Amino acid sequence: MTQHEPLSRFGDRHLDVPRLSCQVGTPLADQPGIGHNRWHPDIPPAVAVDPGGEVILESAAYDDYQVHDDGGLEELRRIDLTRMHPLTGPVYVNGARPGDVLVAEVLGSEPLSGIAFSNILPGTPGLLGEIFPDGYRSTWYARGSIAESPQVPGVRIPAQPHPGTIGVAPSYELLRRWDERERPLYADGRAFAPDPRNALLRGLGEHAAREAARTQPPRENGGNLDINRLGPGARVYFPVFAEGALLSLGDHHLSAGDGECCFNAMEMDGRTWLRLHVIDDGMARHRITTPVVRPAPLVARFGADRYLGFNGFCFDEREQGYQDATFAAREAMLRAVDYLMGLGFSGEQAYVILSVAPVELHISCIVTIPNPTVTLYLPIDIFDRDILPGAK
Repeated sequence: MTQHEPLSRFGDRHLDVPRLSCQVGTPLADQPGIGHNRWHPDIPPAVAVDPGGEVILESAAYDDYQVHDDGGLEELRRIDLTRMHPLTGPVYVNGARPGDVLVAEVLGSEPLSGIAFSNILPGTPGLLGEIFPDGYRSTWYARGSIAESPQVPGVRIPAQPHPGTIGVAPSYELLRRWDERERPLYADGRAFAPDPRNALLRGLGEHAAREAARTQPPRENGGNLDINRLGPGARVYFPVFAEGALLSLGDHHLSAGDGECCFNAMEMDGRTWLRLHVIDDGMARHRITTPVVRPAPLVARFGADRYLGFNGFCFDEREQGYQDATFAAREAMLRAVDYLMGLGFSGEQAYVILSVAPVELHISCIVTIPNPTVTLYLPIDIFDRDILPGAK
């Protein structure tokens, strides 16, 4: 019998690439070495790579393992958003300096546990949150490349794993600018104020915890972009504000529709494999001041005629807006929810479907004063029956 050389010289399928591993089911507070849950310039790096190098980052879902398979609605009411977005990193990229551009190339993204949640959280700012104040739970299971939920029967969603939150560290100047800009919104809950409760900063003390920025909104450094086309093959070009760039990511999604309308996509623990490049002086050379995205070449898309489009305008029966695309998007969502309810889904089920399916939300026209047109395209092939008008 002929003896063969080993198929690979590497110890595992990750090819000896540096990896920050997340222990499934363990909150970040119990594995603080892998990451953080706020933005601050002084968070020490967890790993370093050279330009052109690769790294694998694993993270808990955005809820930090507060949601469980067998939990009820009461569990949703207890979720502590000061623990939101346990991010893995930062990654120090050798030679990256303020003024450069960091290129994060996504080589792969996949689930850890294979379980995802898409919940309507009571009191959170979903686009239709006030219509569904009591909350709703749905658990999704990755069956290979298909996700199914016992709470939303008759629907099969193609998985398109991606990190929802990915960004670089801010400078001190940028951190102050964020606080000054957002401070008028803190009092009435329209923005998340800095809050030291449950702040984890890889060993930084109380002073940093009091000034560190929350991760909920996207900003100049990237962050909670929630772009569903950041799967394998995507590239994100980040302006660099700190030595080493200090990139972190988390908030993985198994799938998400444009808009992530109910505040949850299919939220999962996940793993993303990156290759990192540096463009010297890229901010000035290319005039990049906020992240620029080259989307993944393979995304969950159907044939051009395999969608049903619902149009929204910035008016309802009582109110007339003016050039308000958010108002119009909300109206398009309402039209789609109402249509799905006519097919037998509950309002909560319909709202969740629009948040997790590969829904496309387009500004079809923005110049027709006073009413822009926003069109929500719902893929019809995710359903196990014909949903077109006139179908029996």
